[in-house]
Amino acid sequence: MKLPHSTALLFLLLLLAGLAPAAARAEAPTTGGTLGIYVENDAFAGTDRYYTSGVKISWTSPDLPNLIGNPHAGMLMPFFELLPAMHDSRYQKNVIYSLGQDIYTPDNTETFNPPPTDRPYAGWLYVSNGVVWKTDRVRNILVIDIGVVGPWSYAQEAQRYVHDLRGFDHPNGWDHQLHNELGVTMAYERTWRYPHIAKRSGPEWEVLPHAGLTGGNVKDYANIGGEFRIGFNLPDDYGTPSIGPSSAASTPVDGPLGADRSWFPLGFHVFARVDGRAVAHNIFLDGSTFGNSPSVGHNVFVADLSTGFVLNWRNTKMAYALVYRTKEFAAQIAPQVYGSVSLNWTF
Repeated sequence: MKLPHSTALLFLLLLLAGLAPAAARAEAPTTGGTLGIYVENDAFAGTDRYYTSGVKISWTSPDLPNLIGNPHAGMLMPFFELLPAMHDSRYQKNVIYSLGQDIYTPDNTETFNPPPTDRPYAGWLYVSNGVVWKTDRVRNILVIDIGVVGPWSYAQEAQRYVHDLRGFDHPNGWDHQLHNELGVTMAYERTWRYPHIAKRSGPEWEVLPHAGLTGGNVKDYANIGGEFRIGFNLPDDYGTPSIGPSSAASTPVDGPLGADRSWFPLGFHVFARVDGRAVAHNIFLDGSTFGNSPSVGHNVFVADLSTGFVLNWRNTKMAYALVYRTKEFAAQIAPQVYGSVSLNWTF
């Protein structure tokens, strides 16, 4: 039986409510955390193709001594509690909840029947639950995304709404998007910080290498890369990534592990970031798992190169980056360029 789009959206919202902590559903939260809002769009580069839009809202809990029994624990906490690091007092721990949507279109959005060599129309609407365990020198993050690919992702409706606001024509080929499919992805990433900064005051520089693995029926890849940043009063967090399976709201190091801060609350820096991926599967290029669907196959090696700037004022961090992504499939006419804007507020 074919379910209406509204049923799929209601299912995801109910799933997010189930993943969320029971205490947070029952009453207003009494503690803070970090709220992150991310918007990515190729309109910043003057194009409207390929990875054309990404939106994500993410909340990371305050530092927790334990996961089970705390007011932020959710449905997946017994699973995360199996991780050995969850019982290691050396690590600060955080819980993550996110909601996001990605939109993909071909280069030619005017034709009603896109050519088989062009990227398929596709959307990805998902909720996330994860954990962070970190010290002042290393951060680990494990996130599980659960969502839907296809018409139930509301990608067509979201893009049409934005195009109406901007006075643009609607893309014509959404009838050929990927089929409805439940998607599940698990992503792990580890980030280091060098050198150790005991007092984040004045001019500083920092290198943040990272490596990770992502698996599931949506994407499968291994990634490695790093970020270099230099500026004044650097934030006590782990960099400024783009939207991805392992990305979440900023997780600043707090408490006794946190670095001393400058008396002057304003900070700013510029950064350059690289992330290289060895891709085994990408549903948005390889097509639906079951049945026939448009597909173009994927390039095995893909890299993102980004550069941008950050302003941080007390507990608020605002960032802008321009991202260059190498070709993801053989017939792609040009590399992808898009802009990324994010706001993180620790309260």
